[in-house]
Amino acid sequence: MGRKWFDAHDSVRARFQEASDLVGYSVADLCFTAQPSELTKTMHAQVSLLVLSYAMYEVLHQEREAPVSFVTGHSLGEITALTAAGALSFADAVRLVKVRGEAMEVCARESGTGMIAALRMPAEAVDKHVAEFNADGHNVQISNYNTDTQTVISGTVDDLKGMTAHLEERGGKVAKLNVAGAFHSTFMAGAVPAYTEAIAAVEFHEPRIPVYSSVTGRPHESAQGIKDALAVQLTSPVRWSDIVAELSARKVGLWVEVGPKQVLKKMVSGVVTGADVLSLDEEADKVHAAVDRLIEAKKREPGLVGLCMGAAAATRNRNFDDDEYAAGVVAPYRRLQELGQLGEAGAELSDEQKRAALDLLFTIMRTKGVPEDEQRDRVLSILRRTGDTDLHVTTGAPLHDVPA
Repeated sequence: MGRKWFDAHDSVRARFQEASDLVGYSVADLCFTAQPSELTKTMHAQVSLLVLSYAMYEVLHQEREAPVSFVTGHSLGEITALTAAGALSFADAVRLVKVRGEAMEVCARESGTGMIAALRMPAEAVDKHVAEFNADGHNVQISNYNTDTQTVISGTVDDLKGMTAHLEERGGKVAKLNVAGAFHSTFMAGAVPAYTEAIAAVEFHEPRIPVYSSVTGRPHESAQGIKDALAVQLTSPVRWSDIVAELSARKVGLWVEVGPKQVLKKMVSGVVTGADVLSLDEEADKVHAAVDRLIEAKKREPGLVGLCMGAAAATRNRNFDDDEYAAGVVAPYRRLQELGQLGEAGAELSDEQKRAALDLLFTIMRTKGVPEDEQRDRVLSILRRTGDTDLHVTTGAPLHDVPA
């Protein structure tokens, strides 16, 4: 797993060595020469997937700064996403995942549980059938909402056999999953104490770019919020379909799976429309070409100040007091023009100047009587288009979707 990346890139080899020093065994030997039964142990698979996926993400950025707007991950992948967004260090991520994998393996080994996938049946129907089945004294739980027609269920081996028959009698198709236990369910409660202790020992930061939580299906809003969500991740269902729906609504045009093979690509490409969905592992050349096209397209787009000027001109005026309009619209717009001239002259605007431009836009919109929701939406749109979602925006309507 990951051999071609290891052989081709010094940075990948360096991450493998750093992780090996931290966990006390060779991640490279585990991935390249160990028996598959060793690599697929939960305690080993989680560390290896984190190391390889993060190393691949760094390769994606080596020759170009990819214009990433959002990051997310399915279960374990969320920790990789948080690391890529600067919410925690690579070393802390490795330490955390080592504890996570070991705790989950011990818990799964002792539980006598497993997982099945309900296919070709709407998620709401699966929810209903699970409730029906549990009403007879059973205990199966939804672990993954992967797509509208792919839902993963956890439980004891006996209960899963009964649930399989229950679903098939109602027209569903069921696949048994080759996993060690009932992940993302209350059957993992035994793994929680060790994991939450490890989370408490990590210094988390607010992400540089929005990271979507697999627990809530929404972006993390703070460092403490990340800790809180991760603490319940092991026993909560993965809301992958909610994340995909939210990002689709935001008109994401390029999805790149970073990690081995293309499991997520298959889940996403069957759902989203009008977007490219690529696997870095399987289609590296296509990914690099797509990223290069994005970079070139962004060079042709107006910058943050230009977008602020466009938004200021496009918003409807509801204030017909001439003096207020002159002070709150005309004067701020002239200041925006001055900032825009700096950019046209080739100057790189500082974060302070960008925040000043956003403050001026807020002033204009407030003076014009623009509703707060519309103010927020316009500024969020600008920040996403320019990749400036890490700016500390402190005035105007609350920007809950932008890291503070």
